Amino acid sequence: NSGVKISAVTYQNVSGTSATPIAIRFRCSATAPCEGIKLYNVNLIYSKQSAKSFCFSATGTSRGQVTPESCLM
Repeated sequence: NSGVKISAVTYQNVSGTSATPIAIRFRCSATAPCEGIKLYNVNLIYSKQSAKSFCFSATGTSRGQVTPESCLM
């Protein structure tokens, strides 16, 4: 668990290749969840394959083209 709270972070117009199969990973603290994360036009692949996203204790929104599909609630 972390004593640092992450909030109101925007990722916009991001594209590229991920070094791992999970291209979007938000692994936040259960006691200090990440909130207000925004994904706008994010396009990430993994070695010419579909990438995945993983979220734990993270909320936010996505707009536009977001690949892999956002896991934010």
